[in-house]
Amino acid sequence: MSLLSKVYITINLNKLKYNIQHTLDLCKENSVDLTPVVKSICADQRIIDCFNQSPISILADSRLDNFARMKTDKERFLIRPGIVSEANDIVKYSDISLQTDLRTIMALDKAAKEAHTTHKIILMVDIGDLRDGIMFSDQDTLLSCGAFVHTSSNLNLVGIATNYNCFLGYLPNEENMRHLVNLHQLLTPFYDTDKPVVSGGNSSSASILLSCDKHFPKEFNQLRMGEAIMLGRDPSDNTFIPEYQTDIFTLHVPLIEVYEKKIPSGEITRRGILSIGKQDLQLDHIIPRDNRVKVLGGCSDECVVDLTDAPDIKSGDELTFDLEYGALMTAFAGSFINRKYID
Repeated sequence: MSLLSKVYITINLNKLKYNIQHTLDLCKENSVDLTPVVKSICADQRIIDCFNQSPISILADSRLDNFARMKTDKERFLIRPGIVSEANDIVKYSDISLQTDLRTIMALDKAAKEAHTTHKIILMVDIGDLRDGIMFSDQDTLLSCGAFVHTSSNLNLVGIATNYNCFLGYLPNEENMRHLVNLHQLLTPFYDTDKPVVSGGNSSSASILLSCDKHFPKEFNQLRMGEAIMLGRDPSDNTFIPEYQTDIFTLHVPLIEVYEKKIPSGEITRRGILSIGKQDLQLDHIIPRDNRVKVLGGCSDECVVDLTDAPDIKSGDELTFDLEYGALMTAFAGSFINRKYID
């Protein structure tokens, strides 16, 4: 059943296809493989099909539920470490997974044996962002995990990875990239592939792809990128990336009311109420296309905007917004906002 809500997002699939191919080209120029991260769109099949039609060989997501829903013949890469109780589902719905915990890895070995399959493991290390990952200084744990995977009958160790700019805003630099390379070299005896993955970054690495002065170590051969492809944004500073399409997603919201109201300072302002709220998406991550409009905040089901500089806008009018990554993720995770596709 279609939604009754008049709030909707338009999705320009042609512009998305351009960003996919453009990112592939940039990665090729830098001798790294692209792994698109599609977690933000929650297995929207029309969007997934844009990736299905591209030359990429792998799709990354952090939710098994998304993998269970999507239809794809690409390899499925789970980029969030799992827990023991998820082992059977990890093996069923993903081909490769990032892991950090030996108990979970042992459970995956058992689950893969029961499923008569082989599951690929990439070990995640933390080189300073203090999110998930084995601390880069804890080489004993890293080598123990690597040795177990290598000697197991149902798991293959295929690489090493790290996160940047996901929690503390820790960005790639020559020193911390070298940490990852050193750990990669320590794991060499345990790899079960001739071409192990060294997954050294995400969309915050876009500046390196475009730079003439900065380069990835030659050992780096994979980037996991989502925000750059979807929004054309560099999350390290929330700026637009040159030569990317930046308006693939447009939020359309009608105004419930527009009235002049006296604020506590005594000033008279024009306030508008939008029929969308915190329950629907992160309101502090939507940007009005009309720069005369200012988002002031909201509650669970409404958003307040300042229309003082836009006297022509009236109730019933539709306002449009760009989405930052936080708004994109929450909008697609919910069930209130309609979607319209532009081919």
